[in-house]
Amino acid sequence: MNSAKDINLLEYKGQISSELRIHLLDLLQCAALINLGRRSDLKKLVGIALELLDNAQRHNAANEVDFRWEIRDDELVVTITNKASSTDAHRLAEAVESIHRMNPEEITEAFKRQMTTEGFGENGGAGLGILQIARKVGNQISAHIEPLQDDEYLCTSKVSTSLRR
Repeated sequence: MNSAKDINLLEYKGQISSELRIHLLDLLQCAALINLGRRSDLKKLVGIALELLDNAQRHNAANEVDFRWEIRDDELVVTITNKASSTDAHRLAEAVESIHRMNPEEITEAFKRQMTTEGFGENGGAGLGILQIARKVGNQISAHIEPLQDDEYLCTSKVSTSLRR
């Protein structure tokens, strides 16, 4: 018999593609509904995971991810690890550090600014994904980057949010 902790954990490790993201989204929506019930913020919670998966796919040097969705007591923790170029890894770390210095109003303003300025590259790169998550959870975002070899870094992004209503 599974414990409650096992029931509230969804993990995926492997290749990432747009098609797989769609399937993971379906699975996440189902898991969230079963484990959390009908909630007005269910779309927001699944959106956090989707945004992390999207960022990992866009800025991925190896096209693989290690993804984890875990419900711990009254908290949802979503973690994703992927390999990225030095530029993308440092941009992620800088975006998260910047968010940690902002209050909710400043996060919203930064998001609006990014929406109206040109900063989009071939893979995005404007920081909108991280700002979108921050608009939902505040500064409960962390990013850890670790050099691997040459121009490659291991990036781990983690978002936690309260499930209390």
